[in-house]
Amino acid sequence: MDTQWGSDFFGTLNELPPEPVAGVSSVLEAAASFPAFKEARQWVLSNLGVSEGSSILEGGCGNGVALAELLELVGASGKIVGIDPTKPFIEAARGRARQLDAPNARYDLGDLRQLPYPDKEFDAAFCDKVLIHAGPAAAALGELARVTKPRSRIGVIDWMPFFVLSATRPVLAEAFNTIFRKAVYDYNVSANLARHLHSVGLSGVRVKGFLAHTDNLDAHPFWRAFIVQQAPMFVHAGLIDESTSHELLSDLERLNAKGEFSASFIVQAAVGTR
Repeated sequence: MDTQWGSDFFGTLNELPPEPVAGVSSVLEAAASFPAFKEARQWVLSNLGVSEGSSILEGGCGNGVALAELLELVGASGKIVGIDPTKPFIEAARGRARQLDAPNARYDLGDLRQLPYPDKEFDAAFCDKVLIHAGPAAAALGELARVTKPRSRIGVIDWMPFFVLSATRPVLAEAFNTIFRKAVYDYNVSANLARHLHSVGLSGVRVKGFLAHTDNLDAHPFWRAFIVQQAPMFVHAGLIDESTSHELLSDLERLNAKGEFSASFIVQAAVGTR
């Protein structure tokens, strides 16, 4: 089994200027309320077997967008811990905890693949849209299993960044999808969640899929934030050339104005027992 660590550009966010990091943060905020991601997260959380007073760990917590839901789950007497390697995200998560008056929520700077917590510390753990960016999955999920108690549950949410995308020229949709095949660390991880959970000894694994779909670019802030607002970053990173990006976005805007725009992708979630 390959245990060599790797990551995509998410592993370099601490070294980037504030602007692209803020752009990624805005996408994370939009994704928090995006129906397919939210439904997948709520399905995982509802199947972790935790309740008032439980302790829960979120590996790769980003800017802490799940905090309100976690507070509903474990209450003021529970313990919430999040860990992420990106400093601005952790600062934002800590600010969110202050805004929500959640002294029982703690956010630490660190790596999911080498958690600074004792064995059997938590009642449950999960990660959300993390394994696509950093791995291998066995290292990350193995750590989540290590720090959770026997018979506790571990959840994972991820997605396949292949967009069934309307375009008057198929080559434009292909250029957009090529961005993610080049950019992400583990493109196919969402299709293999059961295998990865089994690989770290979890049993009773269940997997559920969620369809993300729209026929309007403005139906939810996520679509425009992800497809349009990130376009300059994709160009700057050399993932798509500027002229193709401009042609694609112009094409999508025209289709959207005529009521002919369409975009879909798949989100998958899984839960297993330690």
